[in-house]
Amino acid sequence: MLNEDQLSAYCDRLLLPFVAQQVIRHVRSSPPTRRVHSGNHNVACRFASRKMGQVIQAESHKNELPAVIGWEHDEHTYEFYDQPPKVKLRYLRPDGTRACHLATPDFFLLQEGFAGWVECKTEEWLQARAAEGSTLYIRDGASGWRCPAGEEYAASVNLGFQVRSSSATQWKTIRNLEFLSDYLDERCPAASLEAIERIRDAMGGQAWIVLKDLLSVLPVTDADALYKMVADGVLYVRLEDELLTEPERTHIFRDKLSADAYRLYLASQAQETLPTLRTLAIAPGQSLLWDGRAWQILNVGDQDIFIEDQQRVISSIGRKVFEQMVKDGVITGISVGATPECDKAEEIVRRASPRDFEHAMYRYRCLFPERSDGIPTESCDRARRKWRALYKRGQELYGSGLLGLIPRVSQRGNRERRLDEAVIKIMDEVIDERYAVADGWSIATCWGMVTDRCNELGLLSPSEVAFRGQIKRRHQNELVVAREGEKTAYSDSEFYWHIDGGTPRHGERPFEIGHIDHTELDLQFRGSHKGEKMGKAWLSILIDAYTRMVLAWSILFDAPSYRSCMPLIRACIQQHGRIPKTIVVDKGPEFQSIYFETLLARVECHKKTRPGSKPRFGSVIERFFGMNNLQFVHCLRGNNVALQKPRSMSKSHDPRELSVWTLPEFRNAFDGYLNRVYGEMEHSAHGMSPKDAMAIGLAQSGMRRHTLISNTRDLTILCLPSTPKGTAKIDPSRGVKIGYIFYWCPAFRDPKLAHKSVPVRYDPNDKSIVVVWLNDHWETCQSEHVDIFRGRTEKEIELITKEISGKNKRTGQRRSINAKLIARCLNDAQATEKALQQRLRDQESQSLPSARPTSSRQPARPAAFDALEEAIWGDLENQVFGERHD
Repeated sequence: MLNEDQLSAYCDRLLLPFVAQQVIRHVRSSPPTRRVHSGNHNVACRFASRKMGQVIQAESHKNELPAVIGWEHDEHTYEFYDQPPKVKLRYLRPDGTRACHLATPDFFLLQEGFAGWVECKTEEWLQARAAEGSTLYIRDGASGWRCPAGEEYAASVNLGFQVRSSSATQWKTIRNLEFLSDYLDERCPAASLEAIERIRDAMGGQAWIVLKDLLSVLPVTDADALYKMVADGVLYVRLEDELLTEPERTHIFRDKLSADAYRLYLASQAQETLPTLRTLAIAPGQSLLWDGRAWQILNVGDQDIFIEDQQRVISSIGRKVFEQMVKDGVITGISVGATPECDKAEEIVRRASPRDFEHAMYRYRCLFPERSDGIPTESCDRARRKWRALYKRGQELYGSGLLGLIPRVSQRGNRERRLDEAVIKIMDEVIDERYAVADGWSIATCWGMVTDRCNELGLLSPSEVAFRGQIKRRHQNELVVAREGEKTAYSDSEFYWHIDGGTPRHGERPFEIGHIDHTELDLQFRGSHKGEKMGKAWLSILIDAYTRMVLAWSILFDAPSYRSCMPLIRACIQQHGRIPKTIVVDKGPEFQSIYFETLLARVECHKKTRPGSKPRFGSVIERFFGMNNLQFVHCLRGNNVALQKPRSMSKSHDPRELSVWTLPEFRNAFDGYLNRVYGEMEHSAHGMSPKDAMAIGLAQSGMRRHTLISNTRDLTILCLPSTPKGTAKIDPSRGVKIGYIFYWCPAFRDPKLAHKSVPVRYDPNDKSIVVVWLNDHWETCQSEHVDIFRGRTEKEIELITKEISGKNKRTGQRRSINAKLIARCLNDAQATEKALQQRLRDQESQSLPSARPTSSRQPARPAAFDALEEAIWGDLENQVFGERHD
């Protein structure tokens, strides 16, 4: 970002007047006017920008996000802000009426030579508006677009307004910038002299070398140095033409001069020679040159390819043999100019069925028995005369007699509709008005309405079969959307195919994209102390989209919340020293919390929010959940499969009675499944195991050790949530108050801190302590009832608080809730059975490793609580888990 002096110099270079400078300063000091959201067809993004030092929003990862990535690494772009203050647009509608409204542009850009607003739109959307006659967005030349209304407003303050189309995105450049982003970071250390020397030696003095060949002769640790040299310009790669994620096709050049020489070398090879068939599709109608003779492909089958020479001699070659001859250069292509006859011949061949080709070959053998290779042929003279005439006609019209022998049986008959146009119009109207609506009628009822309307107009009404046929002419998925909504139609909607040049949906390297989601395990649990029924637990997973490797996981009895997400990030850092560069989540409230988004921003991680009710956007993690159930959970005793059909379940097979698994034991078993089964199994996505995919991916893309995150106390505190305000005011006599509880530390005696609001964080799994930021460090504070609250979770304290509030309300008392009353309730064992159950659940969850800023030593439980448990469980008979007593 620019400092004040740099901003003034920038404004002077662009000769910006005072009013323009005021607008720029207003935009720089204003927060985004709106928060972007993911809809049915867009993935909202929160981009952690190093250049801006803040999170930048992008409403689409296929349109706005590429622009943000380009500006992030463009040395001529100084600042960019998302969702700037609204601007007023005045324009004429297509009908000539005036329109005026406020609009929020996507970005405000400070760039060398340009300062103003930028609106990002897809090319398809802009073309659709132009077809409607819109004057808000108009074409500017062959491929550019303008917004005259935006330009008029910007000109009033001496700034600019640009419309950026999605067609302007150079996807190869964007993908390469994403790949090199860690090496473009100024904190990335330069390559060592020893590594540079090894890379120079590996190139052997060559002007260029294929990246895969270079990586194969270098130590794995030198991949980082190689990519750093590319990022610094020491070595050159044509980032706009080749992809670093495709090492077998990417060239590393000694310098830019070598790259220019290579480009000229390729251009010099483009001579006016016959192109080889390898560059052309093996398809019917294609001309080729074989042993000095010209041939034409007639049919391409699964096993054989039929070709015909200029003397109308037809031969067949095995497809594998044909392809090998193409690779060896024995068969080459012939450039033939497109003519109407060629187009007609290609149309006939394309529409012919396999049975049509069988008939054509049979007729050909009957006409030329000497070329039938001994295959018996029988036909009458009359048929042969007819076929010979068709053969000659095919030679004259299409240049191939065989095409004349292809039967046209499929084209016989009258294909015109028998119904009147007026009847068809009535059917379409009834379908639109009564069938394709939310409360749509049945087909039979709609057909009855069609019959009535036709009779009123004196038209011949269609049959019910004809009406059903008219409905089938509609796109069935669109009908389901109209009648039942998009959610129901989603399962039959078109699958997403990666056919453009955009970033693959699962990334191009390990730790590029990760998915986080939760699922309720189909397994009933028992308590590890008394064997009590604990119900089902929630499994939270962080999975690497590229390698399909599970990076971190956690199990809690509580429903998903920030308490599930933040420890998951910390566990991933503890195990791998890093987290994925982009985290993909759904629209759950736990992912929208300020705690979670702040944590991701602090570790420079981008967040993408996939559309709601669109599980295919999270297919990687959804598939893992299904695989985990099938291979592991549903094979355990006490699994919940029987409860999926409760009416047909026998009491003897109730999984709640058969359950034997405790949370600690399940954790060990599940960890073994991930490491020894799932991690070692071959995955269909790569043809190798996730562990192997991770190892190979890191070797090719670089270890990126400079991005490793140290597991420090500050990181532990960073993974803890804060209060809704983020701060708490210091009471000089009692400390800070968080959720009815006061916390104290000796540093609060400093009179300078009295009544000062300080940042605060707390551990959801231990309400006995909090940490506060005092000047330059985090200070640990203890609760006024530390012995009682130690080990108590936030959820348990919340339940006790609700109980006391309910008691006060019922008795008409208006006393405020305080920590002393809560502590007395806990100490005197006045908790309800619900609070007791929460206590048992929290004990099970705390048996797993959790993030804490202080020692994890567990104190002895209060005697009163033990007495309460003894009163509840003491009279129960001992029995083996899963036994039943009649």
